[in-house]
Amino acid sequence: MSLRKQVILFGASLGGENFIKHNSQVDVIAFTDNDSSRWGTTLAGRPIISPLNIAQHDFDEVIITSQWQDSIKNQLINELSIPAEKVVIPNKTYLKPAIKPFTHAATLAFAQQSLGIISEFLAKHGIYAMVDSGTALGIVRDGDLIPWDDDIDFAINAKNFDKAVELTAQLLAALPQIPEAHWVATVITLAGEDVCINLDLESNDHDTIKDIEISLQKRTERNGRSELDSSAGIFDAPAVHFQTPQPIKYCGYTVYLPDEVESFLTFMYGDWRSPQPNTSLQDYDNRYQQTKADPRSQQVTKRKIQRVKN
Repeated sequence: MSLRKQVILFGASLGGENFIKHNSQVDVIAFTDNDSSRWGTTLAGRPIISPLNIAQHDFDEVIITSQWQDSIKNQLINELSIPAEKVVIPNKTYLKPAIKPFTHAATLAFAQQSLGIISEFLAKHGIYAMVDSGTALGIVRDGDLIPWDDDIDFAINAKNFDKAVELTAQLLAALPQIPEAHWVATVITLAGEDVCINLDLESNDHDTIKDIEISLQKRTERNGRSELDSSAGIFDAPAVHFQTPQPIKYCGYTVYLPDEVESFLTFMYGDWRSPQPNTSLQDYDNRYQQTKADPRSQQVTKRKIQRVKN
């Protein structure tokens, strides 16, 4: 009999796969997910079960690896009667590798170049992608990407997002290339609407260069708020921050910050001038704490985009 904790992961997603990859100290016996089309299939060699069947299993914890943590926690405790002490929301570090890419000098330089090229490529086509979230925080506070961050965040306003998707194949070809890695582009769709472009550098030699994750997220203005569409209702910000991109120079490139950026960072992070290396989604006080999941969160699809050949 295994002495390791027996856990079920709520969220049959990349976050769940990453948790398995980086947490061998626990025994993941199953995934569960609210998407009924996934039930009866497998992910990472584990079955995906209905949340209604969780109680049929012998487990120590249900660990939430989905971004819709508040509504799932409420569902587990108040609808499925899972004891609160068995419901765990992990720190972000449990879902990502311990070695951060921007602490690796060659990877940091490659990421800086990639960030700048993306910004200038899109601007050339009339799309002003603003650095968002932790990327904006690092550039404003530290003048660079945060060493313990693990990705690069851009925001693209809704009116330009479909055009950005159309340009992704060309953007892939414009990005810097290296023999030890290759770029993969994925479009994330929520309830039939394209909401995110992921550009992932996948390395086959991690001594030479680490993996890099870049997301270009769609933002839609509604009732004076700029909503991050991929979050299905969790994250928004005052719309004023995303109406007028503010150009700055970063590593020799022109990149764009949200307007009134310090006010935006205060909204996002509170005391943003004090570095906080260990955070989880629960630390974002500005998130909308859903008690019921937005139905769109159960309608996620992905498609790959191939690089155009030069």
